[in-house]
Amino acid sequence: MERYLRLSTAVLAGTLACGLPLWPIPYSQVSLPGNPSAGTWLATGALAGLVGGYLIRTSFRAPTFAVAGGFVLAVMLRVSVETSRDPTSHNLWPFEVVIAGAIGLFAAAVGVGVARLMRRTARTDGP
Repeated sequence: MERYLRLSTAVLAGTLACGLPLWPIPYSQVSLPGNPSAGTWLATGALAGLVGGYLIRTSFRAPTFAVAGGFVLAVMLRVSVETSRDPTSHNLWPFEVVIAGAIGLFAAAVGVGVARLMRRTARTDGP
């Protein structure tokens, strides 16, 4: 049960890392990856990867894919809400998902890598 809670928290961190910069921007002004900027997504995604890497310590892949899945989920939530209002919007939504997923995957891998490095350094610097 604790494992699923940690995994869910990593997905939530990825969803918020992608969604918080993306959701406030009106649909007409979104241009992935330009607005929100890829740098913002990389920074927030790396932070989410750091959280995921701290919470899920069994492997490198699990927290990385959990955070990247959160990025995909954030975009899918936006697409779902906006297409329910206007079915003609988001006609290129698969590209939005792929772009966000790719940025999320890279950023999460960086964050998880930093978390692993910090943990390894903390073990070797012990008393």
